[in-house]
Amino acid sequence: MTNRAIPAPYSFLTNGGEMGKLIQSIDWTTTPLGSPDQWSQSLKTTLSSLLPSQFPTILFWGPQFIQLYNDAALTNLALSDKHPMALAQPAADTWRELWPRVASMFHRALAGTPVHGDNQLIPVFRNQQWVDAYWTYSYSPIRDESGDVGGVMLTFTETTESVGMLRKLKEQEEQLRFAIDAAELGTWDLDPIANRLTGNARLKTWLGLPKDADIPLPTALNAIADTDRQRVSERIWQALNPATGGQYNIVYAIVNPVTQERRIVRARGQAHFWDDGVAYRFNGTLQDITAEVTTQQKLEKLNEDLLDQIRRFTFVTDFMPQMVWSALPDGRHDFFNQRWYDFTGLTPASSLNDGWIRPLHPDDLQRTEKRWTYSLQTGEPYEIEYRMKRHDGQYRWLLARALPLRDEANDMSIIRWFGTCTDIHDQKTLSTSLEQQVEERTSALKLANFDLQRSNENLERFAYVASHDLQEPLRKIQSFGDMLKGTYGDQLGDGLLYLERMQGAAGRMSVLIKDLLTFSRIRTQRDTFRTVPLQRVVQDVQSDLELAIQESAATLDVGPLPSVLGDEAQLDQLFMNLISNAIKFHQDNVPPRITIRSERVPASTLPKSVKPTQPARYYQRLTISDNGIGFDEKYADRIFQVFQRLHGRSQYGGTGIGLAIVQKVVENHGGAITVTSQPNQGTTFTIYLPG
Repeated sequence: MTNRAIPAPYSFLTNGGEMGKLIQSIDWTTTPLGSPDQWSQSLKTTLSSLLPSQFPTILFWGPQFIQLYNDAALTNLALSDKHPMALAQPAADTWRELWPRVASMFHRALAGTPVHGDNQLIPVFRNQQWVDAYWTYSYSPIRDESGDVGGVMLTFTETTESVGMLRKLKEQEEQLRFAIDAAELGTWDLDPIANRLTGNARLKTWLGLPKDADIPLPTALNAIADTDRQRVSERIWQALNPATGGQYNIVYAIVNPVTQERRIVRARGQAHFWDDGVAYRFNGTLQDITAEVTTQQKLEKLNEDLLDQIRRFTFVTDFMPQMVWSALPDGRHDFFNQRWYDFTGLTPASSLNDGWIRPLHPDDLQRTEKRWTYSLQTGEPYEIEYRMKRHDGQYRWLLARALPLRDEANDMSIIRWFGTCTDIHDQKTLSTSLEQQVEERTSALKLANFDLQRSNENLERFAYVASHDLQEPLRKIQSFGDMLKGTYGDQLGDGLLYLERMQGAAGRMSVLIKDLLTFSRIRTQRDTFRTVPLQRVVQDVQSDLELAIQESAATLDVGPLPSVLGDEAQLDQLFMNLISNAIKFHQDNVPPRITIRSERVPASTLPKSVKPTQPARYYQRLTISDNGIGFDEKYADRIFQVFQRLHGRSQYGGTGIGLAIVQKVVENHGGAITVTSQPNQGTTFTIYLPG
């Protein structure tokens, strides 16, 4: 191929740019195409179209695929090493290294079949080396005047950068998907316009849906816990408002409708808006933070418990009469209660670590340090008496004691020392006075015992008088009253009413004296206590109250009852009073129903308000419940007082001593009694007896 001067340009090369000029300068007579004057009209027309085009284009003409191309091809095609030699040359010669890969595409296009490829890898030789390049191309057959394919037009663009970006985007998507899977996130994507919701398999599993199922929006909303649904809905509407920036961040609970499994999730998302403010997309993630929240709640509870224990420890130690301290395993003191600072007048800074030695008496310093060092080395309990200077300058004797706290879960090593300092100065200097006080108190106790014995004797004399001397006049009043009614009843007129009222008063006085006698005879004589089976006691009481039970149609539900150490007669009085009261104070037209149960409970579970008169490790808790008229609990303490009544004598008989007897029997047996009740809701008496 040679260049020659062309006196006048060919019209079809007008506006052909640099390549148009170059084509004119070539001696085409030496090529298979021959002189441009002889070129077919189809070739000229095709060239006139492709040369000014901004799309990279190469025209391969004839069976040898002679090449012609436009300026745009120079900037996109790897022609730095091919141009201008490629012009007017057969494609197979120019692209010798690629021809095995692309020849088939040329021939297919030459046969009349267009060939298209997107992002195809076709390596090119650039900067003296082969590099991978990606291309999108189209081989189009160009027909000549006879209708046959005269050539192939190749339009192409290099997509190496786009492919790289797509590949990077794909990698990022894979990394994101891996991160989502690793983080066990659920993903969601909502089309607010179409109300269409999509999500990943994990989200569907949480919602109780198959992995290949669609996600109905109502299903997703209904899965939100009832307590959170309104709050979540409001937050979604806020996110879909462009004024809020579209950000979405909320914690709530979802419930799987199939398994009822409850999860606490954190939802994060972003709404996307058109220019007119309409949201077209709302997507984000759900993170299952159930374990995190549960752990956090446990940690907060543990921390709260720890702080509470520290507060309690500090509170308790500050109010203890002793000085309380703790030390690290190496002996450095790290805590003193307020009593220490009050006694010594020192500050925390001057007391901690080894500062506690400063107020020791000089004569006691050496032996105290020796004893403390010995305990630290051996782990044996620390105990010593020494003198310490008080804030007013006076030296006072103290008893110091400490025990090691060991790591029982591991190697039993000492993790801390806890100790106290007790002021024993008065005990050491006033022992004589204390002995005298002991003698005086012993004498006073003997006197008190004598007074108690005399009081018991007086009580026994009162019981005798009450049972004989006081009852005798009442019996005569009732007997003479009966005689008067029998002999003169028809002559007394209105006087008969007064006579009956007199007899009734005498009868009530007799019952009152009997109850007082019973109350006074209840004494604490534990040497006479023996094992009493309460099951038999209740059976005996049921037998005694058989007529009252039948008349009132009462039912008793008695569970298994224990045996306790006590006085059988007193325990019989206890159950007699409680059961007869339950029958007496029943609601109108409602048969009494009485339930008796028992349970052995440790002392640590007793309510704080329950204070038995005898300490024990375990107690028998007895409950006697009824469905009677009940009472207002503000009278709970009053009902156990002697002569206290909550109802008029005309409504319910009695002297008001029965429950006082019950309480005294319980206290004599080392126990305690409580009562709960509501008007018309029945009453429950709870008795605690050692056992």
